Formats: sequence, C-alpha cells, structure tokens
Amino acid sequence: MNIKNIENSIIEKLKADFPEILVIGFPDKPSEFILLHQIGALLVHYQGGNYSNTQALSYITQDAQKEFSITIVTRNLRGNAGAYDYLDKVKASLSGFKIDECSLLYPVKDFFISENAGIWQYGINFSLKTQNIQIY
Repeated sequence: MNIKNIENSIIEKLKADFPEILVIGFPDKPSEFILLHQIGALLVHYQGGNYSNTQALSYITQDAQKEFSITIVTRNLRGNAGAYDYLDKVKASLSGFKIDECSLLYPVKDFFISENAGIWQYGINFSLKTQNIQIY
C-alpha cells in the first residue's frame, strides 16, 4: 500500500470520528496555514519509515515500518476540545485501526510542538507495518 493511500485512510477515519473539527492532510506550505476553524484542526502527514533486511536471494521482499503523524491544533490546552482532550481522543480513534494490506495502527509517541497566541500544537505518531516487494 502506498503512502498517499494510507494517509487518506487515516484522514477518512478521523473525519468520520471527528466531524466537529477540520481534518486534512498537512498543508504543502505549513507556514501559511492559519487556523480559521472555531475548534481546531487535525493535520495528517507521513513521518518516515524503516525497512527490514530482505531474506530472499533473487528478489526483494521486506517489511516496511511506516510512521504517520497527526498534528493537533487547538485554541486551548486543558479545556473541553483542548489539545489534551484531542490527544486522548485521536489515540483512542486510531489505536487498532486496520488499513488494507497493513498491520493495525498503534501509537508510538506524542509530543508538544508549539504555542503561539493561544493556539496550541501537539503531535501524536502512529506506526504500522506493510510490505515492500520488488516489481518485476
């Protein structure tokens, strides 16, 4: 499964679970992103991956461990619909989520990103395993 399809599956799951908030792929120009939504946003992007060694002699087949990050952007930290609230809700929503041709998603870390004029940003990363197989 390719990166874009996995990312889109995560976005659709979050949109279904969080209709009250903006859910989109991470902007191409993050410095130009302005939070206009009254509650906040969930921004999804691919963080990177690692690949196992191949055991085959005549072709390449590997496990690919891929990590995706959800940036939570909110107008408060501790209150209802705040960053802490959405960290817990996103973790619950995506833990164990199954995407075709991939293992179950699981959280690997969450972290503070920034605060600017009362706009809080936290990240939570999830990992899954898929296959990298040589195309003949």
